[in-house]
Amino acid sequence: MKRWPLLFIALAFLLILSACGSNTTNSDPPTETDGSTEVEDENVDEGSETPPVGEEAEDNSDEGSSEDLLMATVEMMDTDGDAIGTAELTTETDGVGIKLNLENLEAGVHGIQFHEAGKCETPDFESAGGPFAGDMPDIEVADDGTTKDEFVAADVTMKTDEDNSLLHPGGTALVIYAQEDDGERVACGVVTGETQ
Repeated sequence: MKRWPLLFIALAFLLILSACGSNTTNSDPPTETDGSTEVEDENVDEGSETPPVGEEAEDNSDEGSSEDLLMATVEMMDTDGDAIGTAELTTETDGVGIKLNLENLEAGVHGIQFHEAGKCETPDFESAGGPFAGDMPDIEVADDGTTKDEFVAADVTMKTDEDNSLLHPGGTALVIYAQEDDGERVACGVVTGETQ
């Protein structure tokens, strides 16, 4: 009879142990189904959706890497250092487009040229150095002293890694002459640019 109580206690102990063991196994699945595992799976799914976003980012970076300088503005001044307008430079397939919007010039035909140094020191603009590129067409200034001429300079570029770049180290200058070809320099502007 003394063995029955011991056997009963042992069985009760085993039942308690098995119940505890089943509780631990039962407690594990809730942690897996409580959302944490599902969230991780959702994150994985969301991660699998990120490549299109990554592709978009790559496209944007490609656009950025292929971006050359598209536009530059030259602030023009006369021999007194007074502002007389601007020359807008744009990248074209066959060179650099030039759109003038100038005033207070002497009426008539004037030569215009890019020069090798980005300096415009008054009153003679000799600091701009010599001509930088090939011939450019003359400009026509109206009787009221204004010009809105537009043309393309074929021998230059705004790609910084090219030998004929207007944006080489030290910059360049746009110079207007009193006469058609050369001679006295009556206006000058340093080429400065900004990406679009």
